[in-house]
Amino acid sequence: MKERFKQWFPIRSGEYGLVFTLGFILFANYAAMGITKVVSVSGFLSQVKDHYILLVWAVDMVLLVLATGIQSLIVDRFDRVKLLAGVLLVFFALYAILPFAFITKFIPLSISYTLIYLLNDQQWRFFPVVFWILVSDIYDPGTGRRVMPVIGIFAFLGTIIGLGIASLDAKLMFGPVKLLILNAAIFFLAFLLCRIGLRKIKIGIAADTQVSMKESLSEGWEFIKTVPAFAYLALGMLATGSVMTILLYDTLSDAKLDLGAGFQSFYANYNLIIALVSIFIQSLSAGIIERIALKRSFFVQPIMMTLSTVLNFIIPGYISSAFSQGISRVTYDTVDLSARKAFQALVPNEKRGRVSMFIDSYLPSAGTILGSLIAFGIISAGIAFGIPRGEYSLVYLGVGILVAGLAIFSAFKTYKTYDQSLLSWQLKRRTRAASVLDRLKFDEDDD
Repeated sequence: MKERFKQWFPIRSGEYGLVFTLGFILFANYAAMGITKVVSVSGFLSQVKDHYILLVWAVDMVLLVLATGIQSLIVDRFDRVKLLAGVLLVFFALYAILPFAFITKFIPLSISYTLIYLLNDQQWRFFPVVFWILVSDIYDPGTGRRVMPVIGIFAFLGTIIGLGIASLDAKLMFGPVKLLILNAAIFFLAFLLCRIGLRKIKIGIAADTQVSMKESLSEGWEFIKTVPAFAYLALGMLATGSVMTILLYDTLSDAKLDLGAGFQSFYANYNLIIALVSIFIQSLSAGIIERIALKRSFFVQPIMMTLSTVLNFIIPGYISSAFSQGISRVTYDTVDLSARKAFQALVPNEKRGRVSMFIDSYLPSAGTILGSLIAFGIISAGIAFGIPRGEYSLVYLGVGILVAGLAIFSAFKTYKTYDQSLLSWQLKRRTRAASVLDRLKFDEDDD
């Protein structure tokens, strides 16, 4: 039993304190997200036609790209512990202000729920980038592959607690004001823990940090273009963002149509099931990556996403669409996330933040914008020409299958160029780490 525990949670003596401190901060973020995620989506869909949420997603991603542009300027300039504390404090302030949108009643409910959704989604994209860059700086690649999946489990635990509260809200009707205040309190506690628990962590700041936004973005993009495996991984993230958007919309639309007033309860329980499954898969992520090798682990999510999209195309209804989106979401948030973070740990400290912005934020966001606009255009045309919903939904799902195929192609090219990319001068590690070639296991052959 003890050996099995060590296999699932490979934490060594002396690492528990830092791992649990980082884990709780991650837990707090995802608990707050879980609380408002369901409320914002169900509240918005209760006020407008369901396909208009695609436009909200597109606008949301544009805002995120702009915010990430600013973030890319500061992520490699400042002490990352203080930066994380600052992000927590900003989210605390925003959640403390938002209740007034409902209390004053001067703002229409559709806009108020949209504001919650926009904040929730910015939180989903923005916070993990800052958090995981800090974690990548704290741990070397070998240790990172071992402890990052364990830290990631706290995200799913937080999600479970948050979604559990959202599920209770569907029955007990706490209301958005109380939930927003609770989120503000959660972020304030996380801020205090960050300032106290991580005060001894010192991360060096690159000397050449005084660059403009254009230079910052150019440097990150140039790095990705010149390292083949990162270039193909970037293409895969763009494709994944598009397909995941189409699958999520189809799930929400089918569930709202079939369940009506029971949508919020379903959506909370559905996300809760995804979180529970994700905890189990995440506990296996480190072992999966070690067993199949890092370069092969990039196949997992695209293959599962393609198969689930095909399933959704063949079998109609909210159960099929929910299952398909859930499978894709679980693999994206577990094995794929751990693999990406382990790979990004090879990027030098002074460039990692900018590279991570492209891989984890810009490109998935751009994919979401494309997926949203394509699906919205297909749906709007279908409605305008009187095409039945069941028929035009097959069109956007068919597009999803094609784009998912592009993601598989990208994973294949990442695999083929992986060993070559490891030799790139761009991946030279900071001086406190040993050579990349010494730290990686070269039992990864090309058969």
